[in-house]
Amino acid sequence: MASTKTVIILGAGWAGLPLAHKLLKYTSLKTSLKVILISPNSHFFWNVAATRALIPGMIPDESIFIPIATGFRHYSADTFEFILGRATGIQSSSNSVAVLANNGESRIFHYHHLVIATGSSMASGLPLKPIGTHEEMLTAWHDLQAKVNDAKDIIVAGAGPTGVEVAGELAAKFGKLKKITLIMHGDVPLESSGDLLSSVQTTLDTDLQKLGVKLIRKTRVEAVNVSSDGKTQILSLGNGSTLATDLYLPMHGIQLNNSFVTDSFLDSRGNVDLNGMMRVVGTENIWAIGDVSNAGPKQLTVTDNQINYLASALDAALTGNGPDVPYKPINKTMIFLSLGKKYATGQIGNWRLWGVLVSYVKGRNLFIDSANGYVGGKHLRHAPM
Repeated sequence: MASTKTVIILGAGWAGLPLAHKLLKYTSLKTSLKVILISPNSHFFWNVAATRALIPGMIPDESIFIPIATGFRHYSADTFEFILGRATGIQSSSNSVAVLANNGESRIFHYHHLVIATGSSMASGLPLKPIGTHEEMLTAWHDLQAKVNDAKDIIVAGAGPTGVEVAGELAAKFGKLKKITLIMHGDVPLESSGDLLSSVQTTLDTDLQKLGVKLIRKTRVEAVNVSSDGKTQILSLGNGSTLATDLYLPMHGIQLNNSFVTDSFLDSRGNVDLNGMMRVVGTENIWAIGDVSNAGPKQLTVTDNQINYLASALDAALTGNGPDVPYKPINKTMIFLSLGKKYATGQIGNWRLWGVLVSYVKGRNLFIDSANGYVGGKHLRHAPM
């Protein structure tokens, strides 16, 4: 029998976790394989729902924090291992990765193939994307919920998808009980979002105002100071004005989780640099996927396409079957936005979606009913390899 091949996947988020399931479900039937999944967080964060769940009492923790180990318990220990820890370095010459385990132990793991799928974090450090261990994540999450609960005045900065949804969800829940303000650099929401239709932007603008969100246009937050009593944040805007608020939520920008990746593997913007086959440039057996890479837009809607390609490419590399086929990115615009349960809009290609459709599909429960199945590998997209 052929010797066992080891695939190490760094990161158990939207890309790394389903990729592990695909390899275990299909490739392991064709060749002797072990998948090692490494993540500092023991729970998958269903952050599609984070924009609503940050409001206390709206969504319970157990609905958005799903134990990862439970989702993989049907695989044998010979084929799968889940390690709680974070990568600290890659040594490609020895096909090894250094890992600092959550218990403080330093370990070295050897691989035949390595996949970097560590994703990104919010540039502000807000926990709308995973941070640290599950315990660290919960502490930050509950702290944010408490601040949202106590604040009477909340300012959201950044009119990208996350900022727009947060402002909309807050206004939909609290109405006139809290003052909600959205600061945007452009003239309309999502102005810098590529091929987005102006009708989608106009719909968002109108719906936010219907919900009572105050829109401040064509400026950005330049500085943040705290009042002498420590209770108020003072924002200095680029237009020369200042605003005082109980809670400031900067929702713009991401930070790539690439601190362990050698500079030679990164492009000029800090992305893991890939060739047309999703291999890290200059390597044959190191791959990357998702936000941390330059495989495509940093959007959840393109993740399935990347997962299916990389699963097939790894299958071919591990079994020796199948030609090398270049990755074909999705160029179609796909976006779905919900502002509470009543208002929503979206776009596929050049079509603006009816708000009632997006509200029904996404806005009702933000796909929470799919979370356990996703973590358990029951909702893998498209046909097996």
